[in-house]
Amino acid sequence: MKQWMAIVMGVALFSGCSMNWNFWSQKAPEPAKQEAKAADVRFKLQPTVLMYELDIADRPYKNMGEVSASVTKLNPWGDEPKQADVEAKLKEEALKKGADALIFVRYEKLGASWNRLNGIEGKAQAVKFTHY
Repeated sequence: MKQWMAIVMGVALFSGCSMNWNFWSQKAPEPAKQEAKAADVRFKLQPTVLMYELDIADRPYKNMGEVSASVTKLNPWGDEPKQADVEAKLKEEALKKGADALIFVRYEKLGASWNRLNGIEGKAQAVKFTHY
């Protein structure tokens, strides 16, 4: 009786926690991709936004309004905010407005407050060139 009880306990122990793993299955190979021909290749240029600290005197433009962005450090262990991060956000906001350039770009360090430790804020005027 003890022998049967040990066998039943052993089977229950080793089969109760087993998963249905199939280690021998293989994925089907993916089909070969067709190579692109020269006529099929098209380049899409990323839109660029020019940044100027002062006014543009050599090109006429139309003012599209002010753009602002800020990057903050929310906890003491995070990375310090960088000016390049603010520039990227400013360019993104300018692209949303359809601007070609940012003029009068200025940066301001933000001090600590109740909801952030420190940060950098950037502001600029978004402009669209009238003649290229």
